[in-house]
Amino acid sequence: MLTILNDPAGLTGRQRHEWDFDITVQANIERHLRSGGGCKVLALGIEIDPLVDPLLDRHPTVVDSVTVVRRPEGLEALAYLVIAAIAAVAVTYALMPKVATSASGKDSPNNQLTGQTNVARAYQAIPDVYGYRRVWPDLIQPSTVEYIDHIKYVTEWMCISRGKGAITAVNYAETPIGDIAGASYEVFSPVATSGYPEFGQTTLLDVLETFASDEVNGQELVPSAAYAPVMRSSSVSYDTVQGQPGITITLPDGADLAQLKSLAPTGFAAVAFAAGEESRTFYGKLSGFNTNGGGCALHFESGPQAATASFGAGSVTITPDATTITVAGPYTLPVTGSRIRWNTVFLRGLRGSVTIRAEWWQVDNGGAELPGTRQSQNNTYTAKTYDQRFYTTDVIPAAGTGRYRIQFTRTSAVIGDGSFDVAKLEELYAVRHYPAKVLPGVTVIRVTTKATEDATGYSDRKFNLRWLRHVRALSNDTLGPSRNFARAMAHIWTISGNRIAELDTARLAAINAEFGEEHPLLRFDASLDDADMSLGDRLQLAADAARCVLWRDGQKWTVTRDQRRSYPELQLDYRNLAAGGESAISYAAHLPASNDGVEVEYIDELSQAKKAYIRLSIASGAVVSMEAGNPKKVKLAACTTAAQANNRGQFEARRLLYQRVSVTDTAMSDSGTLGIGSLVRWIDPNDFAGDDGLQAGEVLAIKGNFIATSEPLDWKGEPDGRILFTGPDGRHLGAPIRCLPVVHANGAIVPDFVELTNVPDGLYVADGERQLGSRYAFAVGLTDAEVESAGLFLTTSIKPDSATSAVLALAEYDERIYAGD
Repeated sequence: MLTILNDPAGLTGRQRHEWDFDITVQANIERHLRSGGGCKVLALGIEIDPLVDPLLDRHPTVVDSVTVVRRPEGLEALAYLVIAAIAAVAVTYALMPKVATSASGKDSPNNQLTGQTNVARAYQAIPDVYGYRRVWPDLIQPSTVEYIDHIKYVTEWMCISRGKGAITAVNYAETPIGDIAGASYEVFSPVATSGYPEFGQTTLLDVLETFASDEVNGQELVPSAAYAPVMRSSSVSYDTVQGQPGITITLPDGADLAQLKSLAPTGFAAVAFAAGEESRTFYGKLSGFNTNGGGCALHFESGPQAATASFGAGSVTITPDATTITVAGPYTLPVTGSRIRWNTVFLRGLRGSVTIRAEWWQVDNGGAELPGTRQSQNNTYTAKTYDQRFYTTDVIPAAGTGRYRIQFTRTSAVIGDGSFDVAKLEELYAVRHYPAKVLPGVTVIRVTTKATEDATGYSDRKFNLRWLRHVRALSNDTLGPSRNFARAMAHIWTISGNRIAELDTARLAAINAEFGEEHPLLRFDASLDDADMSLGDRLQLAADAARCVLWRDGQKWTVTRDQRRSYPELQLDYRNLAAGGESAISYAAHLPASNDGVEVEYIDELSQAKKAYIRLSIASGAVVSMEAGNPKKVKLAACTTAAQANNRGQFEARRLLYQRVSVTDTAMSDSGTLGIGSLVRWIDPNDFAGDDGLQAGEVLAIKGNFIATSEPLDWKGEPDGRILFTGPDGRHLGAPIRCLPVVHANGAIVPDFVELTNVPDGLYVADGERQLGSRYAFAVGLTDAEVESAGLFLTTSIKPDSATSAVLALAEYDERIYAGD
């Protein structure tokens, strides 16, 4: 069996062929393999040398098993890869520059973009908002509710962001706070004695923290009620009680006597007795009672006004002089506090005066009362209206800060029929008051909103504002408002405790200078609300917003922007590629089952309260503004500008169209001059004059306008050609030069000699100090522009392989990718 692997791993396919026993092993291989260059031959799994091993010269047998491992090259490699892609819709090796996929933060109102409300994000990162963003601040404490002149005022304390920024357009939902009657806000910004405001202190003034008692929610405060009178048939007899004249009233026992009995031995009652035409009244103390045989004898101290004679059977009416008191509570407040606050409401109006006594005392950790801490206060509420009435009462306990219990008693009786004096305890709070409270390096806003009389509160808090972060400059620590990605990166880097010298600010400044610091394509508008997001992820998120990639260059972190390049920095060919390096070429074939367009998700520029989309299709072979069937989805959480999102969409769509080829190869030491994003000219060392038409080699000698080449040139019958050279630093040495073949007197072409129409400055040959001369890229039948654009790749990864080599990952470069810029 003969097996041919299209690549070393067989990812792009493998071929199996039965032996033709009438021809040699070599002939069998040649029948199925058009080119053996760069191949490895295995016999029974052991590598053999195809040039000297006798196996290839004999006829195969049924026990022979030979595997040929191909090293794909040129058009043939692309053909295999296209076939594999069509069959499996797969790419063997994806090296295209990746879009940053780091999330901008955990779900927070700033990043959800659906149903934003102000919420408390306990145990999560403080918002860290850069650029210009619409912010829904985080609540940092419970809402404070207070009634002033029967109007509810709700105060919210909210954290906007770390650092300092310019605040505009403070709204409730879509309505400016200034348009809401009675609403106001105050901003508290951090102050740093030195350094950045993130390291300073924010001082909040007159802070009240209220902690609601959950068990209090509209309990009615029941008014006092007089004991019910008792009317019975009874007998009355004169008596002496403890030497005082008295009366004993005997009547049938029953449950309705319970309140009356509760007066004994100190309570009083009015007694009216009638027997026939005689009647008698008196007011006396109920000193005791006896029950026996279903009857109850009540003993009253009547005093001298009582009759000395006994009455017989008759009727009696006893009216107790007492009222029923209902106590609400006691309620235990949830936390320690220095004040107590409660809200009393009369939802049916109030016509008259209602007195409510509040009584409180401090308790220890076990709930036991601390002696000497009990206090009480009577509060009288008076009005003459059918409108609802609302009151807030604050007390400062004399016992000081602690945990309290409190109870409420309505001591006044019902007014009239009780329809317009129904009192309810709406809320009860433990309150902590801070004349000043210090927070570390954040901007806080206090918003107070006046509600209507009928409102009980906002079901959802929707306070929001526009925030423009103050960040440092690239060259100094001066702060100022900016949406620029480079300044944001410098700020993020330094407030994380790093030296600015470790960040390549010169490169960042060069990008800013090229476009302009305030250019829409360089904006970074993001809310970083995730504590799990590393410093590297934050920097890359900022870089990606400007189409840059972050990488380490020696002692500094630097960035490279993916944009049009003027010329390659290095030519890579067999002279500076490792001899044993395994080149790998991949080709992405975009079919109906794969991406046929791009969908860019960003933040709506006008409202900044919803998602917006740029949708582009490449199904027709061109970039068209329409929805694709299976788009590549790109999320730009740090983009709030339509122009920036559209530019990214055009870029990504054109990458799908024109950036199909990727390469890995091992380069020698001169690749150390490259960085991520460097443009190189890669000429396949195993594909002489391949699909790009380039032939490469080294200049061995220079004489006048003539040079000697390290490789014989294939003129392909053309009268002239174009040639490019590298200079002493390996970089591009100028535009292509027209060149002519050197012809012998007999008309034969000298294959390794060429005549130049002009010799560029900087052309050189190897000497004692330089091991390698200028390298050339030669082609025939191509225009100057075609020669210059041939074999160009962007460096997407550089991994040192040894002290003298590095593995490079390259992605195809095509200027059409940047046509949307």
